[in-house]
Amino acid sequence: MATTLTSTSNYSGKEAGVIIGKAFKEAVTLDSGFVTLNESVNYKLNLRKIELTGGRREYTCGFVPAGSIVLSEKVLEPKKFKDDFEVCLEDFRNQWNDGDLGDSAFNDGDMKVIMDAILAEKLAQEAEAIDTMIWQGDDTDPTEFDGFLKLFAADDDIITVDGIAITKDNVEAQLMRALSEVPAGLQKKPIKVGVASNIAIAYSFLLISKAITNGLASDSNNPGKSDAATEIKFGKFTLVELPGLPDNHMVIAEPKNVVFGTGLKADFNNVHVVNTNETLLDGKVRGSLVYNAGVEYYNSEEIVWYRPATPSV
Repeated sequence: MATTLTSTSNYSGKEAGVIIGKAFKEAVTLDSGFVTLNESVNYKLNLRKIELTGGRREYTCGFVPAGSIVLSEKVLEPKKFKDDFEVCLEDFRNQWNDGDLGDSAFNDGDMKVIMDAILAEKLAQEAEAIDTMIWQGDDTDPTEFDGFLKLFAADDDIITVDGIAITKDNVEAQLMRALSEVPAGLQKKPIKVGVASNIAIAYSFLLISKAITNGLASDSNNPGKSDAATEIKFGKFTLVELPGLPDNHMVIAEPKNVVFGTGLKADFNNVHVVNTNETLLDGKVRGSLVYNAGVEYYNSEEIVWYRPATPSV
């Protein structure tokens, strides 16, 4: 009997969650720390808000309750997704040497190498899609969850700023316009300014035109020396380029106020990659990903959204 080689990668539950989680963290919005990642949302997460007002008085004997407490909550309910994919091994003939694929795509060769490569590429694509969906997602498309911009558009309490097309010549003024709308209380918090890629580019061109090196934050390990891995500074504020934002959009918020939820520890997570050529003789690799994801925020009045006068969402 001929020797057979089984090439299958199956991960379920927490093991799959670890793999999916690493992919999610490659999404720029999550990697930059602009939003808070909650990894334990299997079904839903209640974002509870407590507002306390008044209560302080000049001292007198006795107990005199005053002020008020308002309790409210929003619910982050991630949407569950399944992504099935199929790849023809012949497509890899020109990308891998004979030692990897064997003399033909229908020989086993080192299948683990190629299957790991297929999975890595698929996860990278998923991370890029999630990064865009975090901002521009629309639940009316069954392949997406509602992103922040759709949620903002439906919330009258979000602080909105009617914007224009950003260029090198107006980027400074428009950044100042957006930042001028930040409430005084929020200015004291560790907020970040998320900007679309075209705004980040316009700002970098502005710095070049003024013969300013790069506007990067100082490297804490080498005071006075710029570190290309740090975020761009605009005065006291940190600018974060978010490729998932549409052109001419900015979002100003404290990271803990905006949340991305997923159930990385859930039993339903799955990462499967199978060499079906071993059983079906079809020269293919099939795979499947199962995970959930969604976004929500706590305080509407602590988010500033700069967008074109006619929003794209």
